Amino acid sequence: MNQQPSESPTLLSPRGLPQVPIVPRAVQRLKAGLPLILRADVTAEPPVDTELVQLCDLRGQAIATALWVAQGPLAARLWSMQGEPFSDVVLARRLAAALERRRPLLSGERDAFRIVHGEADLLPGLFVDRYADAAVIQTATRAMDRRRPLLADLLGQIVPIDRVLYRDDGSARDMESLPREKGFLRGGPLRRVRFHDAGSLMEVDLLSDRKTGSFLDQQDNHAEVASWAQSLCPGGQALDTFTYHGGFALAMARAGLGVIACDEDPQAIARARHNAELSRVTVDFHVHNAFDLLRSYEAEGRRFDVVVLDPPALAKRGRTAGLGAAAMAQAMRAYKELNLRALRILRPGGLLATCSCSGRVSVDDFSTMLRGAAQDAGRPLQLLWRRGAGIDHPVLWGLPESEYLKCWLFRVLA
Repeated sequence: MNQQPSESPTLLSPRGLPQVPIVPRAVQRLKAGLPLILRADVTAEPPVDTELVQLCDLRGQAIATALWVAQGPLAARLWSMQGEPFSDVVLARRLAAALERRRPLLSGERDAFRIVHGEADLLPGLFVDRYADAAVIQTATRAMDRRRPLLADLLGQIVPIDRVLYRDDGSARDMESLPREKGFLRGGPLRRVRFHDAGSLMEVDLLSDRKTGSFLDQQDNHAEVASWAQSLCPGGQALDTFTYHGGFALAMARAGLGVIACDEDPQAIARARHNAELSRVTVDFHVHNAFDLLRSYEAEGRRFDVVVLDPPALAKRGRTAGLGAAAMAQAMRAYKELNLRALRILRPGGLLATCSCSGRVSVDDFSTMLRGAAQDAGRPLQLLWRRGAGIDHPVLWGLPESEYLKCWLFRVLA
């Protein structure tokens, strides 16, 4: 078990791939379903410009093929336990398979959804969202980054779209020191698109709005929260904090609730107001910091039947985030303050829909925080359901970080 790797830093397999020896614990994690290899688990590195490597144990026994990461704490992303090549043919097959897996799950009327969800679709470092006649690609690894034009062509063959854009301007790129950039791969220059989110008509700018344009992972939750609010608090008053483009707010307004919604981004609120007009509903939108608004409503004695908390990731990821124990504790204090103040302004029988989109906040972290908030507020809570991202954003069971989104619904009993 303690055999040393060969003196040569680059051994060629029969397939001509550089061999990368990994330590036993990394082999075990791969076989258990974790598709990532840390640099600390690699004992010899391949040439700098290598894309595909063959992972092997310390005896030289082949384990898997993987996409190599040139620098950073992450060294490789699993490509195939069966040794499949990283080829155009395999890429096309996996892309088509990802779309086919979604067809029986999504309504035929759904015009916006995620087609590819990275490792959960066996396409590491690749994310693809469809918005009506447009698709948006995000790549988080160099090998996929280099194949953006090919990916755009392949998408055009399987999805009826006129435009393909790339939004590689997020923090995920920092993990491999890739440049942040965005633009068109096909079509253009029309940047805006209209689509339906839980029945609400929305418009987004695919090149400037957050993520790939919208938060498609919350669509199912927008619909579910609105449905429960309509059933348990018919005609009630709702507060939607961090509303962004109005996903929860518009769904609840369409369900017959009176809705106040806030976001501190004036451009987001302007877009949300436009979306309300498109959907022919009335929402009282405010440009306001959610923490401050909750404090002021509590001080005024204001009460609501439904409160939605959907903040951005308060515990951020990425090489530059520097999220140590102190920063994580600060993030959890922020989550707790939001939930504590929301609980204080809910009427008995009211609903709290609370979310976290940070993969660094585990289910246990979120549970502990919520128990503390409920205890401090002195409000007994009944858990109605716990949901995550939509069915088009599947969790890869061996990768805990893929269960990043938590959306939980509680009823305040007294």
